[in-house]
Amino acid sequence: MSSFISNFKMMKEFLVKVLLFTFLSLGIYFVISLYILPEQIAKEQGPSTGQQIDKSFQKVKEIPFDLVILGNSGTYRGINPTVLEIPAFNFSHDNDSYNQIYYKIIWMEEHDIDFNYLVLGVDYFQFNVLSATRNYIYNSYLNDDYKKDYPESNAYTLFLDRTMILDVNRMKYLQNLFSSSSSPRFQRDNGQYLNPHQATKDDKAKYSIKRLPFQEKYFKLILEYCKKHEIEVFLTMMPARKNALVNYERKDIIEFNTFIKSFSNSDVHFVNYSEQKGWTLDDYTDVTHLNEAAANRFTKQLNDTISDILKH
Repeated sequence: MSSFISNFKMMKEFLVKVLLFTFLSLGIYFVISLYILPEQIAKEQGPSTGQQIDKSFQKVKEIPFDLVILGNSGTYRGINPTVLEIPAFNFSHDNDSYNQIYYKIIWMEEHDIDFNYLVLGVDYFQFNVLSATRNYIYNSYLNDDYKKDYPESNAYTLFLDRTMILDVNRMKYLQNLFSSSSSPRFQRDNGQYLNPHQATKDDKAKYSIKRLPFQEKYFKLILEYCKKHEIEVFLTMMPARKNALVNYERKDIIEFNTFIKSFSNSDVHFVNYSEQKGWTLDDYTDVTHLNEAAANRFTKQLNDTISDILKH
């Protein structure tokens, strides 16, 4: 009996030590993951999603502008505000569709940020996106009405989103420890995000041109807001590679463009570069996004278009 008790005590002490070691290891892991590793990743791979969004919401309050650029990753990477004659800020972000864009505008209003011109990105697939993967950050900025768009979101799922994104960044970082280094991605103070990668001819992506009524509603709310506040709008479609356009039937492209044109008036202008000639593989970082040099050239064209429209 005494032998059994002695063994039980030894086992208990062993389990306590294992648990203490486990909790200590987990504590060190989370400290490194949440505070140390993200900074190292940002230096070598570019800012994380959270760092990008935090910087956007910080700088949009600090930098004076009269024109704001809102859209998804196409405008986020493809429009350089410093090339525009009108002082501008790029408040776009990856996967943003019209509900995020609308509530960003409301957030600016709540923070007394005024502007007279809006470059609003329009993509063939943008109306079909309803992304919640950035809500662990957006929920810290956008109001409670925005959160109602995602009734399934809760603290648990938001935590999983955050952890998943951090894990993706960790994997990329660890992979690059064993590969040749490349120029990191970076985000300018003017909001534009840049990625130095080079596109390949075999790049592919699967997109849908179908429009969610949910996003159509927010698109209309944005235009109604701009009309009420006398903001001139430039609905802007970025240049698109054939590898992206092959996702859509010709008749659907025509119908989509007709839908967007139906909102045009003296204060809402549809500028469509999606099938513009002259862009080559060397101008892209992947199937969709312009590189830095091409973004500057495109922004110069957009600037000239805006200038011509405002003269008339």
